[in-house]
Amino acid sequence: MQKVVFLDRDGTLNIDPGTPVFLPEHWEWHDKVFEALRLLQDAGYVLAVVTNQTGIGHKLYTEEQMAELHRFMLKELEEKGLDIAVVAYCPHHREENCDCRKPNIGMAKQVEKKIGTIDYASSWMIGDKVADFEFGRNIGAKTTLIRSQYWTEDTLTAQPDLIVDSLFEAAQHITNDHA
Repeated sequence: MQKVVFLDRDGTLNIDPGTPVFLPEHWEWHDKVFEALRLLQDAGYVLAVVTNQTGIGHKLYTEEQMAELHRFMLKELEEKGLDIAVVAYCPHHREENCDCRKPNIGMAKQVEKKIGTIDYASSWMIGDKVADFEFGRNIGAKTTLIRSQYWTEDTLTAQPDLIVDSLFEAAQHITNDHA
C-alpha cells in the first residue's frame, strides 16, 4: 500500500487568479512549491493532483486545453526532478451530481486505479477550499486547508488536521511529524 499526498491544483500549486486557468500563460506557481513537493516526494509520498475543472462542463475551455496545461505543468515539475504520478480531474459542472467532483471520492478511485492500493490513513489531502478538506475526510486521509479567500476558520463546520498559509508550510509539518 502506498501513502499519497493528494494535491488540489488551483490555489495550492499555482496562484488562483479567480478566473479559469487553462493555458500555460495563465499559470503562475506559488512560492516554494518545488521545495514543498521535494520534501513530500523525498519522504516517500506518491504525489497526485485532484482537481475540479468546472470550466470544461461550462464550455469555458476544452479538455484538450486543460491537458495542454497539465503537460506544461508536469514538464516543469519533471525538469526539477519531481514526479506527479496521476493528475485526476472532474470535468463536470456542479449540477451534474457526478461521483468525481470533490468532495465526492471518484478522483481517489481514479488515482488508485493508476497507482495501486492506497494507504488512506497514512495519506494527506492538501487544498485551499472546503471541498478539498471534505474530500480528504471522505477518503479517510489526513487533511490540510491552506488559508484562502474561499473560507474562514469561523465558518468551518469541522476542523482539518492542519490549517496553514502555504503548501510549503504543510509539507514541512507533514515531513517533520510523519517522516
